Amino acid sequence: MPKHIFRLVSLIAGFLAVTIIAIPFLVPDSFYRFGHYRANSVIEIAAQEPVLQTANYCKDCHTERHAQWSASNHKSVTCEICHGTALGHPQKGKLPIPKDAARLCTLCHEAMPGRPRTQPQIQVAQHSSGQQCNVCHNPHSPKIAAALVKVAGNAAAGKRKAADCAACHGEAGISPNDTWPNLAGQHAAYLVRILAAYKSGDQKDVAMTPLAQALGDADIQNLATFYAGLNCKGAAGGKAAGDAAAGKVLAKNCVACHGETGIGSNPAWPNIAGQQPGYLVNVLKAFKAGLRKDPMMAGVSRGLSDTDIANLAAYYAAQNCQSPKQGKAKP
Repeated sequence: MPKHIFRLVSLIAGFLAVTIIAIPFLVPDSFYRFGHYRANSVIEIAAQEPVLQTANYCKDCHTERHAQWSASNHKSVTCEICHGTALGHPQKGKLPIPKDAARLCTLCHEAMPGRPRTQPQIQVAQHSSGQQCNVCHNPHSPKIAAALVKVAGNAAAGKRKAADCAACHGEAGISPNDTWPNLAGQHAAYLVRILAAYKSGDQKDVAMTPLAQALGDADIQNLATFYAGLNCKGAAGGKAAGDAAAGKVLAKNCVACHGETGIGSNPAWPNIAGQQPGYLVNVLKAFKAGLRKDPMMAGVSRGLSDTDIANLAAYYAAQNCQSPKQGKAKP
């Protein structure tokens, strides 16, 4: 073998020998414990407190919310998306509840081109009048439950039962008193919801609470069906004390729920067009004072002055209680 080849092979062999001898001194013992990783680093990472753990980590302590979430169209949204990561939870405290729900919700639901039509989208400026999303929506089941109220009553039976209500609400659902509401033509779903709330005690009223508690579930369905089928056009209520033009300006904050003229698209929310002005004033003041309970209305009414309330009542009382479509259908 030529000398230069022998020297080259010897050099390579010597280099390999030195490398083999050096490996134990230069490479950590754990190098191949978990494959091609620095195994001590893996152990350090694994020793950290778990953070992103999916909804399965939450369901044992939050059974009701987990059930709502897993049965709704939000089931693909993991808990940490909204609540963030909470190191040490639950031993070291509760998961944080987001204060700016509107910022989170609009990440998926603000209307923009290219989003799938099956994903609910909103025009943010026109949707909530600055209210946080969780005022109306349960984040774990965001469809508004009240919108799902089922009505299957008997109008004839409801008419017979309504004889007990005529003194306050009139035989045809038009109240003879400015401070009591007209019920004729009101959404049946809303009537079912509010009567059930009076019956359960969720909503309280000196006159309505004992009357509603005496009603069976079938009575509530029948009354709602009867009043919803009546024509709401009747004798005008008392003269409104407020300024309807000023009320129209304020009513822009109410459009999302009650429509531009007081006739909303959601049957679980009341129509307020053509309603008794005194009743509207009393209801708004009751919401403002916390005597009537509704998270959305509490937020909306909190900033209203007595003058604002009178103006809103004047505006809505002056509106046609029927939509144009209803007006054509019922001459």
